[in-house]
Amino acid sequence: MDGRWKLALVGALISGLTGCHLFNKTSPPQIVLNQPPPAPPGSNVTYVQEPLEEVPQKDGPLAASTMIVFANAWVDGVATDPNKPAAERDRLLSQARHAYQDVLSREPKNVDALLGLGQMYQVTGELAKLQEIEERAKSQHPNNPKVWAWVAVREAQAKNWESAAECYHHAVRLDPENRVYRIHLGFTLARARRYDEGYEWLKRSMRQAEARYNLAMMMIHNGDTERAREYLHAAMRADPTFVAAKDQLMALTVNGSDVRSVGHEEPERP
Repeated sequence: MDGRWKLALVGALISGLTGCHLFNKTSPPQIVLNQPPPAPPGSNVTYVQEPLEEVPQKDGPLAASTMIVFANAWVDGVATDPNKPAAERDRLLSQARHAYQDVLSREPKNVDALLGLGQMYQVTGELAKLQEIEERAKSQHPNNPKVWAWVAVREAQAKNWESAAECYHHAVRLDPENRVYRIHLGFTLARARRYDEGYEWLKRSMRQAEARYNLAMMMIHNGDTERAREYLHAAMRADPTFVAAKDQLMALTVNGSDVRSVGHEEPERP
């Protein structure tokens, strides 16, 4: 493969280092090597500096992990800057594409390169190729929870909530101790209006009051305001000092028809 993009990779690294403004340019830190030890007063000691050992230069391609880090940064740079000039955008994406493909040519099942390439296809809008990457990742890494969580995010971004929840289920089964996966599964189920299931997953990873509050916020997002009030009141019963739930109830009371006092259930009518 043409090595010109590798030169661009090294050039980008050097440019990034020399262009860094994290330190004060007027007084850069001074690093002194082989500093001679202090001589006793009145002694006639001459210090002879030992020759520095030569550092062997590494030859060959960059490590796959290094190439993936750079490629991910280039893709993120394009994704987070919609006003980036077209020429710069194309250059960064081309470098990223070559980096991912170079890694995959050497390590066809490298999961990080595979998912990075899929992310790049999403940024470029090449959705058919993104779908191919998703299927390839699931086929090559059926027991990798990171793959299923990554696919779940793609499905959620497409508002395929049921499919996203199914993918998160796979991730949680493979990594049941992963709190982030459990929380994302709970939110995804709630987004699909499967509230009871969503609550069961959320309460496994947070306090009951927090689980009810977060579910209520998703209900508000879904437009299910009346049911959200019920969950906010339940959150206040579980923790009367939960300020976020109290504030949200007050907001709903002002903007809606909820006449119950915040944190207090209306007595049942006979």
